[in-house]
Amino acid sequence: MDSISSEGWIDVTVDIRHGMLHWPGDHDVQITQSVTIEEGGVANVTYVQLSAHTGTHVDAPLHFIDKGKDITTISLNRLMGKVKVIEIKGIYEITLDEIKDQITSSDERVIFKTKNSKSDWFNKDFSENFVYLATDAAEFLKEKGVLTIGIDYLSIAGMANGIEVHRILLAEEIFIIEGLDLRFIEAGAYDMICLPLKIKGSDGSPARVLLKKI
Repeated sequence: MDSISSEGWIDVTVDIRHGMLHWPGDHDVQITQSVTIEEGGVANVTYVQLSAHTGTHVDAPLHFIDKGKDITTISLNRLMGKVKVIEIKGIYEITLDEIKDQITSSDERVIFKTKNSKSDWFNKDFSENFVYLATDAAEFLKEKGVLTIGIDYLSIAGMANGIEVHRILLAEEIFIIEGLDLRFIEAGAYDMICLPLKIKGSDGSPARVLLKKI
């Protein structure tokens, strides 16, 4: 993975591409050219159809909370600033026992790097066997007052606890960054910039996410 500037920023965003992996039930990702110079147009114009939860994206409270904040009304301060990348050893879940001593204060931003990052998961078929946040660990993070949580797969929660974990976090306006490419990121402290698209009324949005080692 290449840094995008001489200042050491690293892009941990998954490429959005035609036909890419997506959450089961979402529409297929379509990226086509509606006008091309080759076919006589004066410009190339790209047409994109995708879910707001495609690739690297941010969940807004509205995703699971009725009348919750949409992606345009969330605080960007929660998505920018210092973040702690924690490497998870568990092969099934991010457990409370593994993280409880690593979250030392409130107002932290946390990214979990799991075994999901051992491969380029975003170029493979969807798998239900991804590492996800256990429910009691989500409760702990809520009680600690973390600002933002990130993970290296399409969901912070598993197939069995998806609704529960999302509601625990989003009800407290703990924002969730899903679909990060952390293959080349080591555990430690970073600066983060995460900017979702400003889509009025949307419960989430694709985002560009950059990390810089501190």
